[in-house]
Amino acid sequence: MLKMMLPNLNNGPAGGLVTTLVKALSGQKELYEQLLALAKQQSQYVATGESESLMRVLAARSRLIDQVGPLDQELQPYKGRWQEVLDGLPALDREKVGTLLREVQQLLSNILEQDEVDKQSLIRQKEQVGSELKRTVTGAHLHRAYGVKRITGTVIG
Repeated sequence: MLKMMLPNLNNGPAGGLVTTLVKALSGQKELYEQLLALAKQQSQYVATGESESLMRVLAARSRLIDQVGPLDQELQPYKGRWQEVLDGLPALDREKVGTLLREVQQLLSNILEQDEVDKQSLIRQKEQVGSELKRTVTGAHLHRAYGVKRITGTVIG
């Protein structure tokens, strides 16, 4: 039944299907490995506040994500039905495709996890800056309210 439901690709349903899946999943795996490496660099720049370097990494990630799109489209007919697809493949092909699928899913999970850590770090940094600004503004208001003036560059002696 699966072979009838899946697109009829070259080399017979299973052969063409395996070729399509291996090619698309291998491409995703390669791109996700690069994205994960960039996500780790991104974390360093978030932690150190290197905004220009962070922007370069984000731009590089965006270019890679654009390349993932077409591969994702190729795999769209099989999403949500991976077990059914795998069950319909011969044992060796099932092993090959299943391994690639697990690797891609793990890489994606790692990328998303790293991004969530960075997101939380950026939220904390934003809150800290907001608190510091509020204290600075409040301090300035207190100085004015009590008539405290700053003396700069004056030597009293």
